[in-house]
Amino acid sequence: MAEFGSKLPVVPGVKNHVLEACRHVVKALRASDNNLDPNLTKLLSDLETHLSTLEIVDTKKVVEEEGTRFSEIKKRFKEAKKVILGWEQNQSMIFGAGSSEAVLFFQAIYDVQKVLSGFKALPTRTNKKEKDVYNQAAVVLDIAMLRLEKELFDVLNQYKQHVQPQHLSVSSRGKDIVFDESFVSLDDVVEPTDDQPILGSNNSELVDPLVIPHIKVIAKAMFACDYGQAFREGFISVRRDALDEYMSTTLEIERFSCVDVLNMQWEDLNIEMRKWTKVLKIVTQVYLPSEKHLCDKILGDFEPSSPTVCFVEISKDTVLSLLSFGDAVSLRSCQPEMLERFLGMYEVSAELLSDVVDNLFPDESGSFLRTAFPELSEKLADRTVTTFLKFKNAIATDESTRAFPGGGIHHLCRYVMNYLKLLPEYKDSLNTLLENIQVDDSIPEKTGQDILPSTFSPMARHLRSIVTALESTLERKAQLYADQPLKYIFLMNNCHYMVQKVKTSELRHFFGDEWIRKHIASYQHNVTDYERATWSSVLALLKDNNNNNSKESTATLRERCREFCVAFDEVYKKQTCWSVPDPELRDDLHISTSVKVVQSYRGFLMRNAGRIGEKHVRYTCDDVERLLLDFFECLPSPRSLRSSRRK
Repeated sequence: MAEFGSKLPVVPGVKNHVLEACRHVVKALRASDNNLDPNLTKLLSDLETHLSTLEIVDTKKVVEEEGTRFSEIKKRFKEAKKVILGWEQNQSMIFGAGSSEAVLFFQAIYDVQKVLSGFKALPTRTNKKEKDVYNQAAVVLDIAMLRLEKELFDVLNQYKQHVQPQHLSVSSRGKDIVFDESFVSLDDVVEPTDDQPILGSNNSELVDPLVIPHIKVIAKAMFACDYGQAFREGFISVRRDALDEYMSTTLEIERFSCVDVLNMQWEDLNIEMRKWTKVLKIVTQVYLPSEKHLCDKILGDFEPSSPTVCFVEISKDTVLSLLSFGDAVSLRSCQPEMLERFLGMYEVSAELLSDVVDNLFPDESGSFLRTAFPELSEKLADRTVTTFLKFKNAIATDESTRAFPGGGIHHLCRYVMNYLKLLPEYKDSLNTLLENIQVDDSIPEKTGQDILPSTFSPMARHLRSIVTALESTLERKAQLYADQPLKYIFLMNNCHYMVQKVKTSELRHFFGDEWIRKHIASYQHNVTDYERATWSSVLALLKDNNNNNSKESTATLRERCREFCVAFDEVYKKQTCWSVPDPELRDDLHISTSVKVVQSYRGFLMRNAGRIGEKHVRYTCDDVERLLLDFFECLPSPRSLRSSRRK
């Protein structure tokens, strides 16, 4: 028995449950038979004694091991605490201290985390010293996380980047034209210019790529220490502020309340509407995709929903602010001058609905933004159609009480034609919006190789209808002229102006060649009417009676020559104050008039010069031809004819 006892090894660290199992076996043997052999009884007693010894030895060893382990934990914590508290005092960026210092700091964080994890594995009988170290470690970890939050703020702010300025032109396409009574705001050189393309539509780097790995290390540490929510909140806060700064400083866009928009003067609102159209494109097609890419890059390795949730939180205030401006604008009364602005706003909202918005906010967290875009687009569509129809009605009902001075191109005609030249840029949107709105069209639909489909599109029909309304209004204005020839000059000028605007722009594809031919014939007919009304009575003085003037007395011929010169003087005084602004049309009119007047006058003089006498001829043929060149120059006062009279 002694030998058996001596052969039982003392194994330190034997688990308590193994000892308990052996003790249970001994008890079972004792209970199995009350008449045990004395030697077996003694053997069982010795075994029980040895098991007790083993239990004591193992317990002491565990206590010794736990003590050693605690010492190691305490030592590791002390070293980590020193590193972390050192950076609490040092407010410079960890990123700027070099990679070795950064590694030490993050290793210290992980050491503290291991300390806390180690304490959680200790038995519940942990003494006060151990609890104190545990509490200190928790405090130090909080300090480290606060320091990482500061580092996150500093790095994101110092290394943020914006889309480069060459991508951001928000300038307008020339001087704006405003529908008012005088149309004095019109600039006839207004030409539609395509918007500059939004460059940088691929993801732009909003944070310097150099610091992205450092930010990801911060994120990894904070998420590992159960501070993921703190990281997300800090990241959202900084990036949201960066977006606000970008909107106000780089894009120079303000946030307006609904009341502000409703009370805004048109000049200011016009600028803001134009800016809104460009800014919405830049934000949704360039900036926000870049922001989404940044969120995915930083947070994509952690909780699956983190990138999307953070992106929505960063962008929602700005997006909703832009949409609110559109909503407020749609509440304003529809004025004709707002048509192009409404078209621009509608077109960009419809364009974004096609794919951009769904790609930006595909998940449930962004569903409220996906819903807001089509709602705004529908409102803008309604306002655009209403404004378009009101624009036509304003043209049709425009009235004047006085004739337009000089018979030149009426401001209304300039305004309408220049405005129409801007609209082909929006042909897709207008064709969609006007598709179900019927309108009378002066040109029946035809087919053929020389007929463009655009000529009979919904937009084309409505544009021709607008010009028809303009023609009717100009006809009414022409009736205000007391002088019949001036009426024809007025109609000729304005019809020619409309034809030129159509021929030399994209409007040609919508009005068609037949419309152009018809209106060329119309203003040429005005020329004929003008010449007949002006010169018929004057040239009648030069015609021979019954083609035989041999019976006319010299006095009669001289009187006819004098009356012609007097009549010519009267026409000259009037029509040098009239206006034919187009140089080519003016030259054609000079030539046409000269052919009729000068040739008639030359024939009269050739037949009768000998009988009339040179001193009774006030103007030579060259004089008349030269004086005709002064017609339609819109002179402020009649030009003197003295220098032209023969002495």
